[in-house]
Amino acid sequence: METLLRVGQRALLAEFGSAAEVLAFHRHLSAKPLTGQLEAIPAARTVLLSFRTRLQAQEAQRQLRRIRLRPGAPEEGREVELRVHYDGADLETAAQHLGRSVQGLIDWHSSTRWMGAFGGFAPGFTYCLPEQLVAKRRLRKSDLAAAVPRLQTPRTEVPAGAVGLAGEFSAAYPRSSPGGWQLIGTTDAPLWDINRAEPALIRPGDTVRYRPVPERITVSSGTQTGLPAVPASDVVLEVLTPGPQTLLQDLGRPGHGELGVPRSGAADLQALRQANQLVGNPEEAVGFETLYGGLELAVQQTSILSVTGAETSLTIITPAAPATSNMASGSTGQPEQTREVPLRAPFLIYAGERLRLSTPSRGLRNYVAVSGGVAAPAVLGSAATDLLSGLGPKPVSAGQRFALVGAPSGFVGIADVARTALPEPGVPATLRFVPGPRDEWFAAKHGNPGLEALQSLTWEVSADSNRIGLRCTGPGGGQDSAAAPGVAAGSSSGTVTEPPIMRTQEGELPSEPVVRGAIQVPPSGQPVVFLADHPVTGGYPVIGVVVSEDLGLAAQLPPGTELRFRAVDPLTLDAL
Repeated sequence: METLLRVGQRALLAEFGSAAEVLAFHRHLSAKPLTGQLEAIPAARTVLLSFRTRLQAQEAQRQLRRIRLRPGAPEEGREVELRVHYDGADLETAAQHLGRSVQGLIDWHSSTRWMGAFGGFAPGFTYCLPEQLVAKRRLRKSDLAAAVPRLQTPRTEVPAGAVGLAGEFSAAYPRSSPGGWQLIGTTDAPLWDINRAEPALIRPGDTVRYRPVPERITVSSGTQTGLPAVPASDVVLEVLTPGPQTLLQDLGRPGHGELGVPRSGAADLQALRQANQLVGNPEEAVGFETLYGGLELAVQQTSILSVTGAETSLTIITPAAPATSNMASGSTGQPEQTREVPLRAPFLIYAGERLRLSTPSRGLRNYVAVSGGVAAPAVLGSAATDLLSGLGPKPVSAGQRFALVGAPSGFVGIADVARTALPEPGVPATLRFVPGPRDEWFAAKHGNPGLEALQSLTWEVSADSNRIGLRCTGPGGGQDSAAAPGVAAGSSSGTVTEPPIMRTQEGELPSEPVVRGAIQVPPSGQPVVFLADHPVTGGYPVIGVVVSEDLGLAAQLPPGTELRFRAVDPLTLDAL
């Protein structure tokens, strides 16, 4: 092991000189996990180790430095063939980077024997290396001659089936997702199928061949699974209006990172846990996550609900009662009535009544829990909707009806989870972070101008933000992948502007595992804070990791919110 780096509060990043060393280290810690070890996720030159507590992560630092391993031969796998139509948007650019013609790139890519090295980024996205590089104990610069840089700014959407190059790796995107790879073609291979015994088509150790085909390939992006129909007698809730977006969420599916499956779950875990506790549910019970309000539910059985998260008003509508007599001319009966119920407290709602959430005045997401827990099928142990990987149920639609997992609890009203901090109007929100693991990419001989810029500037939350990541714009913001490096997008004069956070280290960072809260900085200098549905691995340096105590706030920041970052000591959370 060359270095051991701290990642946030409860994780470590072990760095090696080759893929062979990574695979040996990962095999060892998978067979003999350390105390409190939750997960070991391999990547190009690194293995990420996450732990239950900060103290266990500290103790692991001492134990890991004593491990000495000899890399063995890579595990043998199957041979997988992918049909590729070479029509990628970056085909010519990638060829220029490699000093080849377009046909030369196609010939090289399709004649090379590639080997699956590790999973990551998304389920079924397997990083493949030229076979001759996998077994090398140490890579030289000459070994990386066929290295293609990532885009200056990642695309917000890469189509399903896209085949790309980044660094020395080749891979194919299983479904539509963000990404910064240079795209050279399209494949229709079924890269991820949860119904297979091995969901990933390409596994570590498999040999991969790309076979060029002349015909154009069209690929369906794939969607989340639909919910089975609920018998009328079991229906408790019906969604009348889902608002801009309503998802089923629980605490997520941890432990599958090496398959490229992120934890996902509620964007604001604290708010969902609080909502479940208020109605007597286990913390992991399924509830609704709704964005920007607008959700309206009807209940068909008397129920106990709670709503947490963003500051919003809750209205219960009692339908108009019909007239009890037809003797009086023009009698219309009892008119429709409304009443307000409190936020962050359990309340009773009777059969036939409706609950409506208004647009939040502060914050972004609300969580609705119903005593008994919402019934939904689990995928890899969770019913969470993951918008990056496509795992879990589809977003909730109008007319969907839901049953409960169990009987409503008779013990409600107590929650030991503090409410999520919400942004204050007119005041920049502050996210605390632990520097590293790649803050040295922005350091100078004296000091770290990158860390200084991250903390001194006031950023704005971009409208491109979502459950995958919080995109931040600062001076020179608004750049996209179509803009030339260092030139503000939309600038007719071509005025050169420096990125707000400047790299001081050249080259490409080999893809490595990332955690929730990671602050990734692409060459554009506009940071991205990873949220619930973040990719498992990434190829841009992470300058810091938002502390777990502030992740709920990060999930509650609407577009346009001003944002500041503050570095803290991970043990005390005091400012550095």
